[in-house]
Amino acid sequence: MGKCGLIHQRDRIVRERRRFHRFNLQGRVQLQLGGKRFEFPAADISVTGVGVMLDVAALGAKPAGEVGTCTIESPDLATSVEAYVSVMRIRRVGCQYLVGLRFESISDEQLGVIQAYETLVKARRTRGVASEQAPETQTGG
Repeated sequence: MGKCGLIHQRDRIVRERRRFHRFNLQGRVQLQLGGKRFEFPAADISVTGVGVMLDVAALGAKPAGEVGTCTIESPDLATSVEAYVSVMRIRRVGCQYLVGLRFESISDEQLGVIQAYETLVKARRTRGVASEQAPETQTGG
């Protein structure tokens, strides 16, 4: 069983069931699914999958469970990432949908690119927190 955290959501507590954190990602995801090719903006990424934003009509009716291939391109990644994916979840976010694509097959090299990005994001967060907590020093002249 993975780690569980608590998330407060509109005056109720829900248990976070993710085993791996997701990190925001700016970029594009090219998806080949059901004999068609799509391109969507990336929303987030983890070592287990990638989230994309889209209009649900773009994929057609009930794409959950379908398997395809994706290429993730982002200036934040050292190189593009390619993997076999399946459509895991579809959740409405405003007037669009967040679609979760789970990695079904991904090479160790490609996984390393994602892990390096996650390490970079965590380091940036740590530096940001440290700089907020550090007292300002003033020098007289």
